[in-house]
Amino acid sequence: MSGYKIECISLGKHYTSRNQPVIALDDVSLGINGNEVTLIKGRSGAGKSTLLNLMCGLIKPTQGKVNFNNVCINELDDNSLSKLLSDEIGIIFQSFNLLPTYTIYENIELALVPKGLSKIANRDNVISLLEKFNLKSKGHLLPWELSVGQQQKVAIIRTLAKQPSVIFADEPTGSVDDETAAEIMEYFKHLKEEKMATLILATHGNIYEGFADKMFFLDNGRLI
Repeated sequence: MSGYKIECISLGKHYTSRNQPVIALDDVSLGINGNEVTLIKGRSGAGKSTLLNLMCGLIKPTQGKVNFNNVCINELDDNSLSKLLSDEIGIIFQSFNLLPTYTIYENIELALVPKGLSKIANRDNVISLLEKFNLKSKGHLLPWELSVGQQQKVAIIRTLAKQPSVIFADEPTGSVDDETAAEIMEYFKHLKEEKMATLILATHGNIYEGFADKMFFLDNGRLI
């Protein structure tokens, strides 16, 4: 029993592109404690997104394994993995993944459906977060009617709304201005200190290193 909240053991992801082997991640081992902020740093293409996707169970490793609370998530069946993702894990994608035909409010509200809360509780939660990120007046709009930075804020709000115990964020401040980035990081700090959340943030370098409890550096799919 390692005691880590998340543990990667000899983790690797290999695939073939145009008949050529590609090593996206190679023999990565690391441990992340609960209620800890971890930065995964590296240049574009270093393997950061692949590592995050492996750690939260969205893709299967070619080698090695990922333990979440001492349970190997690679061995979970689809239902058990879906429950874990719904109950405990929040993911902020670099590509936002907002539903284009749903309003901003509806995009966020959908994330709360598995929690089984009342309509009123969901509404209060969504409106509170929209207000916190200065988007209260935008709830009726569709994603394409917002700026890129505003879309990123909505993607972050959608994840934060369900209050996961672990949040994986891929370049969470990559498309926003400095003021908005500061708002986002301040809320992450709130989640860590008041909600005891565990945060794993991938960045090519625009997040202040002093914010993190620990950092890992990736280069060409390997820890350095």
